[in-house]
Amino acid sequence: MNYFDGSAFSRDWTSHHIPIWEKLLRERAQEPLRVLEIGSFEGRSALFFLKFLPNCHLTCIDTFEGSVEHRTPGSRHHTDMSEVEARFDANTKLFSDRLEKLKAFSIEALSELQRESRRFDVVYVDGDHHAASAFTDAQQSWDLLASGGIMILDDYLWQPAKPAAERPKPGIDAFLQARAGEYEVLHNDYQVIVRKTWSPSRDAASGFTIGGRSIDEASGGSIKPPLVSFVVIAWNYGRYVGATIDSIKAQDYPNFECLVIDNGSTDDSVEVIARHVGNDSRFRIETLPENLGQLGAAFWSLDKIKGGFVSFVDADDVLLSTYASMHVQAHLALRQSVAFTSSSVAEMDAVGNILAAAGGGAVDSQSQTRNLHVEASVFRLPTVSQQHFQQLSARTVLVPRWASGWQWSPGTANMYRASHLRLVRRGGEARHMRAADGYFNFMCHGFGGSALIDVVLSGYRLHGENAFSNHESSPWLRSGTPEYYRLAEEATLTDIDFLLANAGRYAWMLDGGYWSVLDLITRETPKRLRRFYGDRKVFAVFLANAPTLAAEFRSRVFCREILARFSGSQARKILRAGYGGKLKQRAYGEIALSELRKALSILRKHK
Repeated sequence: MNYFDGSAFSRDWTSHHIPIWEKLLRERAQEPLRVLEIGSFEGRSALFFLKFLPNCHLTCIDTFEGSVEHRTPGSRHHTDMSEVEARFDANTKLFSDRLEKLKAFSIEALSELQRESRRFDVVYVDGDHHAASAFTDAQQSWDLLASGGIMILDDYLWQPAKPAAERPKPGIDAFLQARAGEYEVLHNDYQVIVRKTWSPSRDAASGFTIGGRSIDEASGGSIKPPLVSFVVIAWNYGRYVGATIDSIKAQDYPNFECLVIDNGSTDDSVEVIARHVGNDSRFRIETLPENLGQLGAAFWSLDKIKGGFVSFVDADDVLLSTYASMHVQAHLALRQSVAFTSSSVAEMDAVGNILAAAGGGAVDSQSQTRNLHVEASVFRLPTVSQQHFQQLSARTVLVPRWASGWQWSPGTANMYRASHLRLVRRGGEARHMRAADGYFNFMCHGFGGSALIDVVLSGYRLHGENAFSNHESSPWLRSGTPEYYRLAEEATLTDIDFLLANAGRYAWMLDGGYWSVLDLITRETPKRLRRFYGDRKVFAVFLANAPTLAAEFRSRVFCREILARFSGSQARKILRAGYGGKLKQRAYGEIALSELRKALSILRKHK
């Protein structure tokens, strides 16, 4: 590709670097990368980024006053910088919708970007040639570079005969030494190109505070930031899973592990996963011989991960770089502990174009509790700015465990407490051919409540093969396919059967809330519950589990709860099955009382 057709330039210090840049950026070329360029001159490198990365957004910083060699009369590089800026503007005019021009000294512009908590995936440092300037530009922009991002340091071998203070190499060397252990070198020649990795001891523990005081110092290193476990479950999504892995690498929260599971794929998923994981020690790859279903693989993974918080990442979705930080901060600051948090998603098409933003379902405002604890009283993450904390506080809603219906975002939007996942883990057969969130969200919410974060933190890809949703959200249209709803009904029956069969374990644990959780996992509204329980399949499940329920609950409770859900012969059959084929005296009394209540209700309606 000729990146410079129709453009005007007086210098070319860029073209010979392009083959290297193309090689290093090719795999991410179609992603909406955020690129920062320090030193733009006439825009030759800017045009490369804008054309080779057609979905990127480019931020260019330059004073357009030139360096010493540009301002010194008689120098072979002497240049009229007003003409340089005019050429930059003309050369990049067609890309104004993807270009941000900051005419300022880099030390000022980078400080402002830091205050705004901006993050970039690619940083190109090509500013002032003095060693101090090269060091400062690299140091400041390093803090803006997302984990997994690439930094290109130009002019490493420029003018080697000049005094050390007047050339970039000593400054770049000092920067690389200061950040040792936080990067891997991708290229080392006239340019030095590195990929950012994280040093948890520096970025997580030392910056983890409460009331402005370092937890690392206050606790002598005995209290550490939470470990987050990402679990990517991939089945024949080789065309998408690389972007998913890259988005996890780009998290600004450093203290995480990632388990990538190839769930019996028959496409090139294994090769794509291995290529994108590379030698990143935070990632582990497991290959299952057969497809266990997403939920089956999720259950399997719970013995393989160590994090206190867990996100199951669909292999066709992507995370924003702030995903883990915002979820963890919400968990640590909520006024009461919840089983999981669920953020909003950006719905996008197969190639990543945004279609809509979607959040969870609406909850009756009387059942919502807004805001977090005050900032000074909670554990604070260094990766969540004060502005973002205030955003979380204003846009996070506690959903009490008795709230019914689907409240949450689909797919990759949920961060669970690992303890709750293990609490509701199913045994038996290994294959569970259903979505993990469809099971975990209802069960975990029933056990511990949830919280909605009304901030977009991930991208949910719609590509025609989704079961849950095959078009962007609409309040007037069903999201899923008919097959999805049929399978969801079958899954609901298995969930009810599981909870009934394990009444002995869960009834005591839920402390009187067992029956409300049972109603919750039906996925039905309170008005439709009686109709739901009257279905012959649901009746059959209760009939089979009646002896377990009768043994666990006192007669009055067992009779009352069955009669609240079933009528007539169905109720009598369940009660008889619970009592070994014969109704107890208590049952007759409860039946009579139930019939009286129904008659009085009918009379009131007809008055």
